[in-house]
Amino acid sequence: MSINTMGYNTSIALGALFGGWFADSLGLDSALWFGVALTGAALLVTVAIRRTATVPASEDELATTG
Repeated sequence: MSINTMGYNTSIALGALFGGWFADSLGLDSALWFGVALTGAALLVTVAIRRTATVPASEDELATTG
């Protein structure tokens, strides 16, 4: 549980660090677009992983094979 909490807090800290850096050096709009880009990247990774994951067999398929 503590590793999970550490990962969550680290993500918040890194988001604040990079968001603040983008806002200070490139303006507030860049911080917004950086967030949009990260969200899009996360969506693409999620879709790619779901496509490669194996689909569990349904109860009907298990009944006919067993």
